[in-house]
Amino acid sequence: MRQRLLSILGIVVLVAASTAATSSADPALDEAVVQVMTDRSRAEGSSLVAANAGNEVNPQRTSPGGDWVFGSSVIKAPNVEGAYPEGHLFLAQKTAGGWRVGLDGTPEFAALARRAPESVLSRGEKKTFAAQTKATQTATPTGLSLPYPVGASWRIIGGIHGWSGQPRPWSSIDLDSRAADRSVLAAQSGRAYWICSNGGHIRIIHDNGWTTEYYHLLNEIRPNGTAVQMGDYLGLTSTRIPCGGSAGSNHVHFGLKSGSSYVALADKTIGGWTYFEGASAYSGGARRGNTTRYTGDWLENYGPETGGRTFENTTNYDVPDLGQAESSITVSGVPGNAPASLKVYADVHHGWRGDAQIDLIGPTGTVYRLRDPAPNDNGTIIHENYTTNASQSPANGTWRLRVTDVDSNHSGYIDAWSLTF
Repeated sequence: MRQRLLSILGIVVLVAASTAATSSADPALDEAVVQVMTDRSRAEGSSLVAANAGNEVNPQRTSPGGDWVFGSSVIKAPNVEGAYPEGHLFLAQKTAGGWRVGLDGTPEFAALARRAPESVLSRGEKKTFAAQTKATQTATPTGLSLPYPVGASWRIIGGIHGWSGQPRPWSSIDLDSRAADRSVLAAQSGRAYWICSNGGHIRIIHDNGWTTEYYHLLNEIRPNGTAVQMGDYLGLTSTRIPCGGSAGSNHVHFGLKSGSSYVALADKTIGGWTYFEGASAYSGGARRGNTTRYTGDWLENYGPETGGRTFENTTNYDVPDLGQAESSITVSGVPGNAPASLKVYADVHHGWRGDAQIDLIGPTGTVYRLRDPAPNDNGTIIHENYTTNASQSPANGTWRLRVTDVDSNHSGYIDAWSLTF
């Protein structure tokens, strides 16, 4: 009799025969990956394994010698309401004793990743996965946008609930545009991966350590570690269930993970809204200031908010008559793109402030108009706060405040200015 496979702490060290429905050409690899998945699922209290809807093992890259494999794997869900597949990325090394397997976000995966050849896992991916493994976020905000265009409003068709419906943590929300444009977009920069063999399920491991999941996608991209930016196209909302589950109408099932685990959306800020649970799954909603939205309401995407970090420059720069001056600020340590509600404070002195035109210039050269000239304004000091949608620009880099004198006879200077992310 062949010896049964043994999995310890998520690392498979010995393989055996299996009756699981998998898709790899190597039954031993299939067995190893399935065992790790099912052990983890049961340890987390999931009943999905017992549903016996099947498994997938989808190798995506193999080293030249065949000793290393990277890919995705899935415990499929039955086609019933509230059921969703449990997907993973896996990394496997073939040893004398069998396949060693780790699932993304776990210390086991990180240990394998450090040794994996670059033909299987690039340097950039190793950095991304290291950030994912170290992630222990619990606080708000997340630095994430909602999965649709900044400024657009989509409807909450399913309030805060678990990735698989009722079970906690309630990490997910169902969103749809209810319009012609059903494009689902990346919630922040990172690396994207496909999970199900038939598509429809994308995972993005973000540069800031968070992970987001997107299910029910149609006409989706098929990323394999593809670097994406916030707002990049992923697919369309639909009712597809490529790895099981159900969907009564077009939507994206959008979930949040930290490290290897789903985390509660409650008290997290995504797209400018901070989420709260209701008395039961699929209820609850989101708050922004004094505004509250509930399940069934429309939710405008304000883009990422990163927690109020302020950068300033207090050096004086002269603005000559009919000339201009620029003051720069270098921003670092803020993940992803700038928010849709970037706050700018300008302290400018001028003999006739109505002559002053003020622009903010992003790190890649995008110009954001903050103040137009006002010929009849004869004041001499500008102490003004502006809010601008700067989500087209990366947060990190050199930002410039440009003050232009558009009429003759007066000059001035930039006294100070600041950016708050």
